Amino acid sequence: MIALRKKIHQHPEGGFKEFKTQSLIRETLISFGLTTDEIKDCAGTGLVVNIRGTGPAKDGGNIDNIALRADMDGLPMAENNPHLEYKSTTNHAHMCGHDGHMSTLLSIAQVLMNNRSSIPSNKLIRLLF
Repeated sequence: MIALRKKIHQHPEGGFKEFKTQSLIRETLISFGLTTDEIKDCAGTGLVVNIRGTGPAKDGGNIDNIALRADMDGLPMAENNPHLEYKSTTNHAHMCGHDGHMSTLLSIAQVLMNNRSSIPSNKLIRLLF
């Protein structure tokens, strides 16, 4: 996940132009076992990811949801950090930590997918990128 965060940090894109970032996130989510039916495009470059548990339903069958969100865009500015091995290679920079937010949300997705059978089938975790 550290390597992924560095890759995201190195290739920031401006708001509503995060096409490569969206593709990288989608590929990563699929590598965790999510299907394309569980990953939907949103707002052009965003993603809505639904992780439903596969364990026995609880609480009388009511569906409970929780949503977690991470921004994806970089700021339109140069990153002036010559000593950083993974500094931005574009005219944008992840100076607000969005690279860390995306990596954290991807880590959460990986943990959820590794424990999907422990999540009741009537519970949904929605990840918003």
